[in-house]
Amino acid sequence: MKKNLTKLMLVALVAILPLSIFAQKKQTKPVERYFYISAEGGLSVNHTDLANYGGVAFYQDGNFVIDNYFLKNYDGKVSLGYQLGKVIGINAKFGTATLAGEKHGQYLTGVNGNPIPTELADKGFQDAKFDKTTFMEGNLNLTFNFTNLFFGYNPRRVFNFIPHVGVGGIGFVAGEVSKTTDGTVLYAAKTKADREWALTVPVGAEINFNISRMLDFFIDYTYTWAGSDGLDQVKKAPNDDIQVINDMYSSINAGLRLKFNKKPCDIEGMAARANEISMRTDPEQLEEKDGKVCFDVIFTIPAKYFEKEAVMNITPTFTYNGGQLELEPVTFVGEKAKGGDFQVNYKNGGEFTKHYCVDYIPELESAKLMGNPMFYVYDGTIYPTQEEIVKNTYFTQGGDRLINQGVLVPVVKCEVSNIRTSATENTITVSWNGNAESYDIYCGEGTPAAATVTGVKETTYTFTDVEPGTYNIYVKANCGNGNVGEWQQGNAANIQAKREPIAIIYFDYMKSEVKSTKMNKAALKTIAEKLAAGEAITGFEVEGWASPENGDGNNNKLSTDRANAVVKAIKDQMKKVKLNEKDFTFDATGFGSDWALFTELVQNSNLKDKDQILRVINNAGSNKEQEIQNMKKVYPELEKDILPLIRRAEIYVK
Repeated sequence: MKKNLTKLMLVALVAILPLSIFAQKKQTKPVERYFYISAEGGLSVNHTDLANYGGVAFYQDGNFVIDNYFLKNYDGKVSLGYQLGKVIGINAKFGTATLAGEKHGQYLTGVNGNPIPTELADKGFQDAKFDKTTFMEGNLNLTFNFTNLFFGYNPRRVFNFIPHVGVGGIGFVAGEVSKTTDGTVLYAAKTKADREWALTVPVGAEINFNISRMLDFFIDYTYTWAGSDGLDQVKKAPNDDIQVINDMYSSINAGLRLKFNKKPCDIEGMAARANEISMRTDPEQLEEKDGKVCFDVIFTIPAKYFEKEAVMNITPTFTYNGGQLELEPVTFVGEKAKGGDFQVNYKNGGEFTKHYCVDYIPELESAKLMGNPMFYVYDGTIYPTQEEIVKNTYFTQGGDRLINQGVLVPVVKCEVSNIRTSATENTITVSWNGNAESYDIYCGEGTPAAATVTGVKETTYTFTDVEPGTYNIYVKANCGNGNVGEWQQGNAANIQAKREPIAIIYFDYMKSEVKSTKMNKAALKTIAEKLAAGEAITGFEVEGWASPENGDGNNNKLSTDRANAVVKAIKDQMKKVKLNEKDFTFDATGFGSDWALFTELVQNSNLKDKDQILRVINNAGSNKEQEIQNMKKVYPELEKDILPLIRRAEIYVK
């Protein structure tokens, strides 16, 4: 029986290994490899000659039974392992256990060849038991995740079926064998000095429950063949019917496994939470104008959502009866990826806007604008289209999302719609939709008794030099021939009083070190004086900026580094006046390129061609930064007098 079982086990192992390797090659999903430790405990099952159980646990003479000897046996193991791939793993297990039990109607002879006493044989030996054999074991096992093998790799699957096979050894001390009827000792218990050693071959399987990324719960059944017939001090006697030549035992354990793996990029989790991404259009109602449909798609990504190595592709698509119209894809990348259209901060998330203009076709009137987020792990390559993603890498999808109903409504002449307002330090810009001959605008604290400005020909207008306060905005269309539309109200605009920094630190080109210049020394001295004077200061806000000739990608980090450097300089000043930095709060923020200050400084400068300079740069589109680099060669005043004033960090107190 045991020889056949061993052969079957070896055949199964030979068959499983190539199949497992092949299955891993066929999978495209990135594998999670990790070390783990586990601890398990439960009951051991005796399959020796002195056990009520033969080759099958709990089964004796055609019935399933659990006797007291089984309930008295225990088994405990610890293991260290490594998951090699999507299917195959390896582990080393070490444990200890006990075996006890009884068997009826057997004629027994001792391991050492001692015959059964004549008086027992004459009486007809009926019952014998031993209590207890103890042993320690260690083995090396291969594991095979059959669930991944046959149903595809999924590290987040809740349940897995994992067979294992191994080889090892056992060191055991055999227990006492005695007659159950009167307690007569047939064979005395061995001592620790008589410990024996034998080869073992464990074969079994576990049902694994994935509690979390780092923790599993499992139930394991392992059947072990021992290369010795001495665990029960009994061996096969001539002409008897004992079936267990070499002893066997099994264990039924429950345990926990702790996995030590680098946190993978969880694009499946992002896909499952894709509905947390907001996608909307501005204007909300899409309209045709001059044969075009122009709008912004605004994507809002929540905080603590976007994995640092993840890439997300969204391709907005108009779908209608008989066809579809794909728009330009948008690619979002995590903080550790390079390229794409937008980089998303994991901690803060963000709002991102993509502008579109498409040619109007009648089918768009009943179309829906859809978006299907597609996620993959950054591997050094950004795939610009979803078709290339499907061809080249593993991906997962968040499902089709409705961005807009997509019904395009022709603009009714002489009506005002979609009024939008935006406010900066001292300006209010109003824009709206319409195609009237002209417009009147009211900007004030109440309701429009009279227009603030009349006869505006465009669909946008900017109020300048506006004092701090809250202003109501109304727009009215002038239709010609004396026809005038109704006042339409937009969002109120709020102008905040301009904050003034208490000090400004200036930096060298592309540098973030606080240089010891005369101006910087004076700025830091101002801060030290305020701190020493005991003013009611609770904290500092530092805003970092960069001159715009090196691109937003470089300047975002550079401006943040400058802000952090100034915070450190402030803390150094605190030490000089013996203040504890823990009593203050510090906020350091980088704002990247300061185009607004660049424009203001050029306009207020004495450059002879300043209007032409600004016009060339503003019309350069995505090449603005390069145009500034070119202009610096022609107008050295830019580098000497203007750009150094932009490379700064402004300090505000709370």
